Amino acid sequence: MADENVKKLADELKKYNRICYYPSSGRDLSDLDYFGSGRLLWNERVESSCRVSGQTAQSCELPDLFVHSDINFYMEFEEGKDLDARECGFHGEFEVVAFRELPRISNPNRICDNYNFSGRCYEYKLKVWGIDKELTLIYCLCENEFFVSDILLAHGVKIDCVWSKNWAGGLTTGTWLANVCDKLETRKFYTDWLCVPGKRGQPLNLPVKEKYPDLMVEASVKLIRSGEPKWIDEGANGWVEEYDVTK
Repeated sequence: MADENVKKLADELKKYNRICYYPSSGRDLSDLDYFGSGRLLWNERVESSCRVSGQTAQSCELPDLFVHSDINFYMEFEEGKDLDARECGFHGEFEVVAFRELPRISNPNRICDNYNFSGRCYEYKLKVWGIDKELTLIYCLCENEFFVSDILLAHGVKIDCVWSKNWAGGLTTGTWLANVCDKLETRKFYTDWLCVPGKRGQPLNLPVKEKYPDLMVEASVKLIRSGEPKWIDEGANGWVEEYDVTK
């Protein structure tokens, strides 16, 4: 029997129009830091103590939902209003306005083990960088492949942009994500690890092929750097840069 809470989460995501998805995020909040600051570059955010006007951030077309997934880090994100943003790669003003736990998904992982906290999901309402608009963060404790295959693709949830940082190891790597950008209708990719099929000795990702064959289809898009190189954020595999998703 299908888990009804999967559909509930998908329906919650569909309430939003511009979703930014961050797979294998750990406790990192650099995507909220970047967009919430009005798209200040990394060195500007690190050095800046100024407030960013709501008009400035709004003119940059802020995502209206940030969704993170990872198999662990539940202890950080069950903290609610005690979440320490400074330990999460955040440089500006940060306030947790509201916090709640969403209905739990049962045993989501098919590649990784399921733990006693797997499938838990948290929703945060945040005020950041002094802007007026509240930002929403949903953090899901599950493997990225399940989140994309069983929640996003299975229920037709669209992802406007992907933020993929430090993801190049573990049991799988992030190269498969570009395979489904067309189905997710993704426009932008922010990454320090080019998830382009055939590049950098793309791994076979046999566990993904076995457990999530719908993610290992042939990619129909390319990732093209948007303009000149910009040091948006510092990652383990280089600098995060902006890429256009093109046919």
